Amino acid sequence: MSPTLILGAGGMLGQAFVGLLGENALTASRADLSITDIAAIDRLVATSGAGLVVNCAAHTNVDAAEGDPDPAFAVNALLPGLVGTACRRAAIPMVHISSTGCYGAWKDEAYTEEDAPRPTTVHHRSKLAGEEAVRDSGVEHLIVRTGWLFGGAADAPKNFVWKRMVEAAATPRMTSDATQRGNPTWVDDLARQVLHAANAGYRGTVNAVSHGSASRYDYVRRIVEAAGLPCAVEPSTTPFQRPAPVSPNEVAVNQRLGLLGLDIMPDWTDAVDAYVAELRRSPEWAEMKGRA
Repeated sequence: MSPTLILGAGGMLGQAFVGLLGENALTASRADLSITDIAAIDRLVATSGAGLVVNCAAHTNVDAAEGDPDPAFAVNALLPGLVGTACRRAAIPMVHISSTGCYGAWKDEAYTEEDAPRPTTVHHRSKLAGEEAVRDSGVEHLIVRTGWLFGGAADAPKNFVWKRMVEAAATPRMTSDATQRGNPTWVDDLARQVLHAANAGYRGTVNAVSHGSASRYDYVRRIVEAAGLPCAVEPSTTPFQRPAPVSPNEVAVNQRLGLLGLDIMPDWTDAVDAYVAELRRSPEWAEMKGRA
């Protein structure tokens, strides 16, 4: 089997692909992908020997993008098109990871792939521009819209689940936003789903999220309960204040994957339970419980 080249391999999702693929993974970090050196991107792809390229490289600071859009557009909008062109020249299919946040805030129901994207933030506009750049490159591609990703090592700087576990272990009561909804999605499940769809030969644009929807409150409460912590989680009806005007509804359904018989994603509650159980087996959990 030909190896798979993972771009942005140091990130949370990139690491999930690397862990799943093992010795069949080739890796490149975001630092290896300068948009000012197009020839280097071409060489990286052309000489990789890969049978598939998965682009996980992304600028993910949604709030920072509001005040400084250029870094977001450089990585999220321009880079995917350059990678797509390099892949087309090398005749290698490409997977590009996008966001369900691209749909915006115009529906109360879950978004399907047939809904028109109307992004409300700079970050999501840059992600949508990246999708368009991939399509314009002419590469054989699979674009995957996902969201509310969690996973990785406990000590990863953006590990939302672990941070909530640490917070709950230190306080008897906490609150969480009950107004915003989405699909909590474990990166390990997403990596399996992406490779399943890509290897089946499907090309186009799909949603890939865990089944079911949750508010931020539902999500945090499930984390705390799965961790077996006595902290009481209470809902807040005041939306979390942040610079980016994120949609209150980022819920999506995997309509196309389902119709194709390719949807292997679990329910979000099962995914959270499985990941929390994994964290409870970690040295970090043992150390934290030892200090309690």
